[in-house]
Amino acid sequence: MSRIQNSLGVCVGNYFFCIRLKSLFDKNNVMVKSRLIFIGDVHGCIHELDQLLERLSPGKSDTLVFIGDLIDKGPDSTAVVKRFFELGSICNIKFVLGNHEEKFLRYVNHIETGSGKEKEMKGTEEFPLLYSQLNTEELAGMREAYYSIHFPEADLCAIHGGISHQIAFPFPFDYQYALHNPKNYKGLDLITKTRFLNPEGKFVGLGEEKEADRFWAETYDGRFGKLIFGHQPFLQENPRIFPHAFGIDTACVFGGWLSAMIVENQQIQFLSVRASQAYAQMKGKGLYS
Repeated sequence: MSRIQNSLGVCVGNYFFCIRLKSLFDKNNVMVKSRLIFIGDVHGCIHELDQLLERLSPGKSDTLVFIGDLIDKGPDSTAVVKRFFELGSICNIKFVLGNHEEKFLRYVNHIETGSGKEKEMKGTEEFPLLYSQLNTEELAGMREAYYSIHFPEADLCAIHGGISHQIAFPFPFDYQYALHNPKNYKGLDLITKTRFLNPEGKFVGLGEEKEADRFWAETYDGRFGKLIFGHQPFLQENPRIFPHAFGIDTACVFGGWLSAMIVENQQIQFLSVRASQAYAQMKGKGLYS
């Protein structure tokens, strides 16, 4: 487990940065004994998730935030979704909408509205089984996922993908799938899928990257505070640290690690468990999932 001390400049890899976390004291200046725990992309890896949860041992004062992409590619997406909701009985749980959940919910909406458009969707091979195994409450719970979750007490915001320069709405903020329609918030849906930006800071679609385009976190200037994200798999034991962001998808489904970022007592810790095997093949040169 690696630790980054509060208000210290720390050199990790190629990045030197200073983390400032707001005070985690209550109004009586008594330390609040709780943890804010972020978990990277699980992608159906139930065995690794259970191992990580055993080591984390979350309690009722903890808040557990899944960064998105609980489903797809791995061995048991249904078990992961059900485990997430089970955790609600022992700690506070929150769920950031991943691009795979967004696609699954579109698939479900087409079925439930009778549009028939689910038959035209690609990459939905796992969805029929997942849909048949989740109950009404679990499906409703997935619709309560967030595009972004702001934690002002820690000066952190959780998203799944990335931030472009196309944001035309207040940020950071708690934007929820069931309440905030991207049609009314231009660029909100891009939060779930942004990876690369062109030199003007605009979103670049998957497979359309050019040499001049940059990964969003490399150029993000911290204007919205520290951001925590998944979506981009980094095949390394601990999360990737950028000057103003933390990438916590450490490629578990590709045979890497499943990682957690733990905020406690104004300090940040990382905890990771190794994948027991590679369940999927990483595309290209390992830049995309």
